[in-house]
Amino acid sequence: MKAIILAGGSGERFWPLSNSKTPKQFLKIFSNKSLLRETFERLNHKLSKDDIFVVTSEKHFINTKNDIPELSENNIILEPIARNTAPACMLATLCAKNDDIVLILPADHYIPDWINFWKTVDLAIKAAENDSLITFGISPNRPETGYGYIEKSEEISKDIFNVKSFREKPNLDTAIDFLKSNNFLWNSGMFVWKKSVFMNEMKLYNRDMYDKMNELNPKNIEKLRKIMPEVERISIDYALMEKSKNVKCIQSNFTWSDVGNWVSVRELEGYSDKKENIYLFNSKNVFIQSNKKVGIVGLENIVLIETDDGILISKEDSVQNVRNIVEQLKKEDKF
Repeated sequence: MKAIILAGGSGERFWPLSNSKTPKQFLKIFSNKSLLRETFERLNHKLSKDDIFVVTSEKHFINTKNDIPELSENNIILEPIARNTAPACMLATLCAKNDDIVLILPADHYIPDWINFWKTVDLAIKAAENDSLITFGISPNRPETGYGYIEKSEEISKDIFNVKSFREKPNLDTAIDFLKSNNFLWNSGMFVWKKSVFMNEMKLYNRDMYDKMNELNPKNIEKLRKIMPEVERISIDYALMEKSKNVKCIQSNFTWSDVGNWVSVRELEGYSDKKENIYLFNSKNVFIQSNKKVGIVGLENIVLIETDDGILISKEDSVQNVRNIVEQLKKEDKF
């Protein structure tokens, strides 16, 4: 099996801690190791480093090499331009042999339960050997509006389901209905497939991308610089998974988060307002990251992040909109 870590994200939702030079996958949020490093070690627990590849931006080669020094340069696939997850999955899968099983993982997810993670991967490998595209659905424990969902249908075998539909991020009422129905799983963005099956499905459902990329050498950066700007910017869900009739979903029960924003960090940390440098009066549910003394008076459900690069202050339910600030910073060349 080949394992592919997708590490091309920009980390806009974690400004001011992240920026264009240090996106989310390189942040040390839960330990003294970056999210990318933690993902590599989770894979290296069972796989040889020679079977692990990272797909990342050309400008992040040094960051990646510094984070995973034991990884061969040949195992770091560089994207000259960001094109979302479908082209990244194509590049990654091209690194495998025709009958290899390929595991695709984002670099910036939180998965502390290695034992159940690997049990789920082993189950997915067996399912993929039967020539299906396997996607990981996470059993939801709350009506989450920040995730897409997978609607499952009949159970084929234990924890393996046919997929009825993929659903966009819902509003709260819809998310509550999803949770009550017990037919919906969080769409994790993790996949397992056989290279030959994936390539055939891409040829069938996204012929333009297939034709542009199927004969590329993913390690030939000069050729990639010429071809990739012509490739559509599209997610793997839109490009293939929502179209294919050959998708199966594995229901996954390990602890998981896509660490999408500062609120999710608070939830995963079991964050407490009671920190030495934080002073609250008539306030609650305030998430603060700062090395300075911070006083909060009369506020609720607030996120405050202070770094050398800037200060973010947001209502908890608006924290996803930090991207609007980042877009303005980009226009001013300050991100």
